[in-house]
Amino acid sequence: MMVIKRFRRCGVNGPCSCMNKNKRYIIRNNEEILGSVLHFCNYYKEIKKYIEKKKIKSSLDRGAFVLTKFYLNSKLCGLLGEKRNSLSFAYGPEIGDLSIRTGISELENLKYGTTYSADNIAMVPGAWSGVEFVLEELSGLKKGKANKLKVVAIGPTHYQMFHRAINMLGVEVIGFDFIASPQNGTSVQSDEEVDDIFNLKPNVIFITNPNNPHGAFFPVEYLKKIITRAKKLNMYVVIDEIQDFLRLEGTGLSYGPWINAENVIRIDSYSKKRAIAEYRVGWVIAHKSVLGERTSGVIGRMSGLMGNAPRAANTLIKKLIEIEKEDILLHKNFFAKKDSTLVKREAYIIHRLKKIKGVTILKREACINITIMVDRGLTDLELSKKLMEKGVLMMPCSGYGYSPTTCVIRITFAERWSKIIFGVRVLEEILK
Repeated sequence: MMVIKRFRRCGVNGPCSCMNKNKRYIIRNNEEILGSVLHFCNYYKEIKKYIEKKKIKSSLDRGAFVLTKFYLNSKLCGLLGEKRNSLSFAYGPEIGDLSIRTGISELENLKYGTTYSADNIAMVPGAWSGVEFVLEELSGLKKGKANKLKVVAIGPTHYQMFHRAINMLGVEVIGFDFIASPQNGTSVQSDEEVDDIFNLKPNVIFITNPNNPHGAFFPVEYLKKIITRAKKLNMYVVIDEIQDFLRLEGTGLSYGPWINAENVIRIDSYSKKRAIAEYRVGWVIAHKSVLGERTSGVIGRMSGLMGNAPRAANTLIKKLIEIEKEDILLHKNFFAKKDSTLVKREAYIIHRLKKIKGVTILKREACINITIMVDRGLTDLELSKKLMEKGVLMMPCSGYGYSPTTCVIRITFAERWSKIIFGVRVLEEILK
């Protein structure tokens, strides 16, 4: 049994969810993390039943744009199809198109004053796959053998990403979860909490920034401290930035040149933020020693898989990079009109939710989700089933580490008005 300073006991190596009364967080072990994955699996099994019954009328659970044209204008949508200038039937390089990698590095340097080059960028088949390839590389998986790897994942987070690492690589994942009282913050807020993370002696610290499901940014003060301290101890810091879009004013990643450290690995994608999830295109930003080349590093682990995206996706991504650069240089927002429609949808849902007793709305700083706690004596899956009976999907958050009895639900507002109005009305009826 591992004993950790300032905890009475901790079952990191056995089933347990122990929490000191003075702590804001809970420690999760592999078994409990896989239990969260099982909650997601059970939810999707239920969805299948109701889809087969043809009952579902409104899906507000996905956390991604359901229609590309909902977010992209007709000109940009055209880049995905008939308006492409050329077609290619050739295999692309596993590392990804050079112009895309160069564009991403230039954009990052413009944002944060970093000195990335194309060699610091590898394209991957979706950000989730990027996480898996990175963990394979850091575990030293080779010739069927891997080193023991301990990962502290600061949550709540999307634990499905660790299913393969735990079951296939034997990685020990420790959930350091701020889920005891999420209304008081869901990330590190003190030096003592930073100490507690390092007392677990991980090889890797995994951070979702902003996190999932709430969209709360990780405080930059503590991120810098973690990166600096981890570097001295030869630890890696892996940051999943997939939720970083539709920010509230005054929020953001707030990075500077310091983020370009050899022990920092960043993973992102346009999948959610620019409505092209179906293309499964993401990228990893890291030191060349981590990315490697054709037969080594993260790139070597992709050999034979899609590193270079379909030509249609590359065409659009290149344009999106150009738009972002121009927005930064000219202090404008190309997507302002589209974003404003999303904000109106969010405001409508929040206005209706505030009228329901026993509903606590958790603070959002980015992403397209509203996360709520519901006090009705129901588990999150029980509430989800009641919603499905009435034709609505909303995401139960036990898959993100929350106890089912806490009843935390995630609602996306990146949907059509008709779906949102119907979904909220059904939720109101059930909770009255």
